[in-house]
Amino acid sequence: MSVASGARLRYPGRVTLGPLLVSLGALLAIAPNDADARAAELAIAPVSGPEDAGEGPTAAGPIATPPPATGHGDAIPRSAGQPTTLYINFDGAVLRSGCGNDAHRDCSTLDALFDGYVGPFPGSLNQKLAIIQAARKDLADFGVRVVTERPPDESEYTMILYGDLGPQSFAGIAPYIDCGDLWPSDTGFANAYSTSNTGSTIILQEAAHTWGLEHVNAPLDNMHPFKTPSVQSFTDACQPIVASTDLDATGGVCNQVHTLFCEVGHQNSWQELRYLFGPPVPDTSAPTVEITSPEDGSVHVLPVTLPLRGEIHDDLGLQVFTISVLQDGAELFSSELGALDLSLTNPPAGDYDLTVRVSDEAGNVGEASVRFTVLPEGSPLPEPEPEEGADGGCRVGPRPALAWLLLPLLAPLRPRRRRR
Repeated sequence: MSVASGARLRYPGRVTLGPLLVSLGALLAIAPNDADARAAELAIAPVSGPEDAGEGPTAAGPIATPPPATGHGDAIPRSAGQPTTLYINFDGAVLRSGCGNDAHRDCSTLDALFDGYVGPFPGSLNQKLAIIQAARKDLADFGVRVVTERPPDESEYTMILYGDLGPQSFAGIAPYIDCGDLWPSDTGFANAYSTSNTGSTIILQEAAHTWGLEHVNAPLDNMHPFKTPSVQSFTDACQPIVASTDLDATGGVCNQVHTLFCEVGHQNSWQELRYLFGPPVPDTSAPTVEITSPEDGSVHVLPVTLPLRGEIHDDLGLQVFTISVLQDGAELFSSELGALDLSLTNPPAGDYDLTVRVSDEAGNVGEASVRFTVLPEGSPLPEPEPEEGADGGCRVGPRPALAWLLLPLLAPLRPRRRRR
């Protein structure tokens, strides 16, 4: 479909995701019998990375119809400068009615629009990471933590359900404009677009409506009612407020906050978010790592391909982690990945004690270790040791030459539904 530049394009309610082409393959060569030798060749394509997952829109289009105002524009905003949390829910939800828009209980006054259900995001881990990275980048100046796992019940957070909204005439919607973020745990919606530029803008606009921001006539601002080909952001300038996608000027609703920085009828989105949530809050929590394969103490016989897999948990949820594999202090592998999912192909016979080190985007480090033995081809597997009364003694086998392949695995990713 060809659309003239500047034309208005209503995004369809459902989107077919384009193919995601990821080149995988890694060759790691370590000089034999030299634990301090560096890799002679290291060419690993990340399984999960911050790059965009596809082409963005080629013409401007309306993101959503303006949500109705809450009617408390004269209310006193909550105490300024308090950090908040934005929870991007990729898992979908069964919506509840009759309980307002409480994000803790998946409540929404808009549940009838979606027949009470939002389907999970059907895209890949790479696409999720690209969208998350773009959203975090736009909120980097403010005290807003962007997470992908539901925060504790005692926390206040805005939830944007990013998934299959069914056939709709809008790309995203919020229940209202919450002046001063007086009701800080709201539920909003964004359709499952595959590109980070489009997806993050929709998420941020609907979240910002629940924080008290209105549409403005500024094509480079996230609050512009059209998704433009340009990368939009929260701009530090007074922009004219508009009442509809026809860009009709209006005096605005949340003027008690708007007029702290601009004259009536204008809005400075950057200043308002900084006022509401303060400066960014440093991430000081280290990720935790649990190696699930190979089993600790396991024995294997060549030829063999061993999956090196594990679970990484971080308080922010999905991130691009720096994952390193070490033996005897020597780094065998390092790459930026979204998950611990590697393979060891025909490692030389011997005893192994590998350390997996994971660094999150703030530089916080967690690690875990696993020990296993690889026997020469044709060797019998040892009998299981008795559970009690046996002393393992010491191992005298030589350290193997570390010349084997570490390959990221591209396993099919299926959308995961949140347990109810």
